[in-house]
This record gives sequence, C-alpha cells and structure tokens, in this order.
Amino acid sequence: MSLPAEKQFLEALKRSNNALVTFRRDWSVDAVASALAVARLIERQGKRADIVVDGFEPGKAVKFLPGVGAIKPAFQQLQRFIINLDVAKHKIDELSYDLEGDSLKIYITPKTGQFDGRDVTTAASDFKYDLIVTVDTPDYPSLGGIFTANTDFFYHRPTLNIDSDPGNEQYGNINAVDITATSTAEIIYGLLRAGGEHFLDEDVATCLLTGMISKTKSFKTATVTPKTLEAASQLIAAGARRDEIIQNLYRTRSLTTLKLWGRALARLKYDTAAKFAWTLLVRQDFVHAGAGEESLPDVIDELIANSPEAEIIGILYEQESAAEKGRVGGICALVSSEKYADSLGLVASLKPEGHRRLARVCFPGGSLVDAERSVIQAIYKTLGKSAAATAAAAAQPAAETAPKTAVAS
Repeated sequence: MSLPAEKQFLEALKRSNNALVTFRRDWSVDAVASALAVARLIERQGKRADIVVDGFEPGKAVKFLPGVGAIKPAFQQLQRFIINLDVAKHKIDELSYDLEGDSLKIYITPKTGQFDGRDVTTAASDFKYDLIVTVDTPDYPSLGGIFTANTDFFYHRPTLNIDSDPGNEQYGNINAVDITATSTAEIIYGLLRAGGEHFLDEDVATCLLTGMISKTKSFKTATVTPKTLEAASQLIAAGARRDEIIQNLYRTRSLTTLKLWGRALARLKYDTAAKFAWTLLVRQDFVHAGAGEESLPDVIDELIANSPEAEIIGILYEQESAAEKGRVGGICALVSSEKYADSLGLVASLKPEGHRRLARVCFPGGSLVDAERSVIQAIYKTLGKSAAATAAAAAQPAAETAPKTAVAS
C-alpha cells in the first residue's frame, strides 16, 4: 500500500543527501519563500540543498527573506567530465594544458614510451543532486534555461512537484498539487503538519507565512479559507515575523508609485461580463507622478489587492519616446490575472511578451482607444464572449474624475 503524499514528501527529503530546489523563471514571492522554506527544512535534517533558478536576481520584495542571497542564477558543477588515462604501462612525467580560444589542449608526457588513443577513455560523472524539488512551477519548460540545457538531468532524477496552480501538468514522481490551496507555501505547511513532523523554526515559519500573505494579498483574495487562516495563526505561533513581512511586502511602495496608482484609480473601468478591471494612463500621468514605467507592476499589484471582484487586471499606457523624452512613443498594455493561470493566453491573439503572471502587448501605431478595444476583444475572444459585449465594454466611459487626455492618442 502506497504512502500518502505527505509521507512520501517527507520520506523523499529524508532519503536525499544533496537536493536541488528550483522554481519557474518568472517567479513569484510565493515561489521564492516556499523554496527557501524547503531548503531550510532539508538542511535542518543535516542534508544539503541548493536553490538554483534561471537568471535569478532578488527583487526588493524578497530581499528580507532569510537565505535569499544564496539562490544561484545557474548551475555550478552539475556534472563533471572525466578523462581517464591508463598509466599501467607508462608513468606520467609532466602534465600541462593550454586554453586556445574554444579549445582545451592537455599535454601528458610519459617517463618512458608513449601513450596512444587506446589508453584514453572518457565518461561523465554522476549528477551532483539526487533529488529535485520544484515549487510553484506548472511544468518543466517554465524553469527556463536550467531545464532546456540539462533535460537529461531532470528526466533522470526523482522530482517532488509542489504547486497550487490548476494548470500544473503533474510532471513529478510525487505531485503535491492542491488547487484549493491559496499558495504553494500553504501546501508545504499542510504537508509538514499532516506528516507529523515538526521542523518549523522562525525562519521556516516566516518564509511560509510570506508566501501565503503575498499570494492572498494579505488575506484579501476570495481563495482564503478557514484552513488558510488556521495555518497562518499556527505559523505566527511558531515565530513567523509578521510585522517584518508586512513592512517589506506592503510598506515599501515609493511616493511616486502611490501617486501613479491614484491616477490609475481615477480612470478605472470594470466590465462585469469578463470581470475585467482596467485603467488608462497617458504620459502626463507619469510626469505628474514622477514615476516611470518600472512602477507599473507595483500598480498592477495594488489594483489586484484592491479589486477583489476582478479576475483580470489591465493597464493601458502611453510609452515614452526613446528619441524624445516626454513624448509618446507608442501604446502598451499589461494584463495580469490571479484566476487564470496563464495571462499570456488571455491575449494570445495579440502575440504578447512576458510570462504567465504578467503579459505585455505593444501597439506601434494607433491611439490609446484603439489599443483598449484590441485588448478587450482579445480577452473576450479567449473567454468566448460576444462581439456585441466587446463593443459595449470598449465604449464604457472612464471615471468622471478622469481628464479628457485619458483617451487621447
């Protein structure tokens, strides 16, 4: 009789001597916090764990998390290449090498006689890690370059797959996928509790609570359940530093970002059919707020946190011209969704860039109104809504407080 998932999870961690913990390239705070918690749990059992994430650079929201500085952006010595020379007949006198461009030349001089090709064999050492733990990652390709460059490794090591994404492909040997959970962090806490193991310390509890608070926008989303709140209370009781989490996740918005958010709120629109909330920003909004386009992801987060009825959030904005500062250089749109696992898929017909959590579409020509209509049409097409509803949504006026330039090209 097979063990339940929580027992399998803990047994796999116990059997591992050197584990790899990783998550998708377009990471979330939940992913970072969950990975740090898992690595800490492994290390507390006297084992080794490395966190490796393709191109990882910690954002300001996660820099406070214990151990985040140890996350590596690429593999280091995943596997060694071995050149084996038979020296039974001829002992070595000298050994040297030269690196010429892309070529490595190794020079071996025997004391007597000579070596030939039959004396040399090559091999690859075993992989450095004996277990892979993925968190908040729907499929292998989401891992980016560390997967595409090392597929043999990922297909020949046991994988623990922990995720709350409905789109998860169940690719692990052990799949702890619970779409009713608010976050990956909540699942990890549940695995620990159900398994009867008590490896929680203040750092692990802080990481897990960070993941839960981030994913639920401080427990404001509709996915929060009594089980979620109970888990949060237990983590606080175990020493999770709630004040530190709130300070770093929600009290670090710059004044310029808050000003831009205020302008976005003044122009907010909402379509009940698609449950789509969006806003329009012109160049003057950025100028008056003193903010740049880099503030827009934070504005998106604020809109998500403060629009619980909306399942899709969007910002359409005028880009700054690269040639002439302050001038309009085109129209772009950012689209994000907490409900739909793939934001790129919502506007797939517009050939977006970005990642599953945040899609970006740019329109080199046309007005803000034209771009607005195109984005709405793309979302309605994906959701199977009618053309008439699309036209009605596009014609919806902005808030009365919006300046007339809100829909100017």
